[in-house]
Amino acid sequence: MMQLAHQEPKLHIRQGESFRHAWEIRRQFGELDRVLEWCKTELVDEWRWQLIRTSTDREPGRYCFYFDSERDYVAFLLQWS
Repeated sequence: MMQLAHQEPKLHIRQGESFRHAWEIRRQFGELDRVLEWCKTELVDEWRWQLIRTSTDREPGRYCFYFDSERDYVAFLLQWS
């Protein structure tokens, strides 16, 4: 019997420019978790987010969200803009 060589999964991290839609939001400390939980349950296509600037006690954090689906992009805008 032939044994197959173990292959590690290839990690492919897409660049933001490869997505069709992008939107930046600003959130106070502790609010990002709520946004991410919403995305995990409501979005249907591939999406990513990127930290632009962390939040401080004086300034909200800046986060860019990327979407392939126009449906997900519009839903995100309606929910978080």
